[in-house]
Amino acid sequence: MHVYKLPGIYPMQQIISHNPPVKEAPLPINPKISPNAIIGPNSYVIGDVSVANDVFIGFQNVIRADASARYYIGPRTNIQDFVLIHCHPGHNLEVSGEKFGVFIESDVSILHHAAAHGPLFIGRNSFIGQHASIYGAVIGRNCVIMHGAVITEHVKIADNRFVAPGQAVYTQAQADALPEVPEKYKGLNQEVVDYYQRVSKSYRVNTTYMI
Repeated sequence: MHVYKLPGIYPMQQIISHNPPVKEAPLPINPKISPNAIIGPNSYVIGDVSVANDVFIGFQNVIRADASARYYIGPRTNIQDFVLIHCHPGHNLEVSGEKFGVFIESDVSILHHAAAHGPLFIGRNSFIGQHASIYGAVIGRNCVIMHGAVITEHVKIADNRFVAPGQAVYTQAQADALPEVPEKYKGLNQEVVDYYQRVSKSYRVNTTYMI
């Protein structure tokens, strides 16, 4: 039997709730959030969202699955502060033959004020920088998407690719021309993931405002 965090409004205004039924998401479904994940004050998780072990969801985040197929957020992912995750109504992508609005593999970092809008796939060990704006994309594994980048029009970015600060990628030709991650950034995401695993444990032990 699986044990998940229960729906409700928690003391620091964390809200875990089912979605309201609409045509694009006709069944009200509660999130399935691992007891080993933590959620910070004023963060919202709405609808059919599966949150795996050791995920860190920080402060003032909105993860809203009310218009598409389900979301999956993989182990050890960190979603920092003021992040928006949503999906275009009725749109989805397939992962292993199943439909998802958003699918995030393990060990992904999504930094402050990023907007990750589906249909969206983000591969394992990829880094999404501050104020990055993504609207419909497949991002491979071990990628580094730097701060302020814009990715849209359902482009597919291969593994190990680098998007520079402020760069826009909106055609497949642009995506195919992206360089490999420079040597200086190859360990960047793992440092962030390691930090958030440590800080998550400290929050659990030393605070009362993370659930």
